[in-house]
Amino acid sequence: MEKDKIIEEVIQAEQNLLNLLRQGELMRGVAIHLHSPDYRNIWNGEIKTYEMLENRIKAGIENGLQSFDYQVKERDFLIINAENVIETFTAVETDYLKDGSTSTSGLTAISILWQLVSNKWRLAYLHASELPKVN
Repeated sequence: MEKDKIIEEVIQAEQNLLNLLRQGELMRGVAIHLHSPDYRNIWNGEIKTYEMLENRIKAGIENGLQSFDYQVKERDFLIINAENVIETFTAVETDYLKDGSTSTSGLTAISILWQLVSNKWRLAYLHASELPKVN
C-alpha cells in the first residue's frame, strides 16, 4: 500500500466532486457518494441516507440552488487500508443561488470515509458540524 498514492487518489476524487458542484452538476456530484443502504450523511445533527441526500439536492435545485463550493482550510488523512480512507478537514461552504444571492457557512469540521469501490473512490460516509464562532 503506497500511502502517498492513495492520498493523491482521494484528493483527486474530492477535486472531481468539487468541480461538479462548482459547475452546478449537483446530481452528478451526488453520484460520487456511495449509493448504498449503509451510506450516511450527517450535517449539523441531521442524518440523511443516500435517497434523502438525493431528494434534498433535487429540492434545493427546484428552490434555486445553482452550485456550491467549499474551501478547505486544513486536512488530515487516516488510511485504514488500501480501500478505506478517512479524511478530516475544516472548510467554509458557499451556496450560490440562481437569483445571484449566496450563503456562506461558518467554519465546519468534516470527516469523510472514502471507499474504493469498483476501482472508483466513493464518498461512503460524511459527518460535519459547524464549529462554534470564536469571539
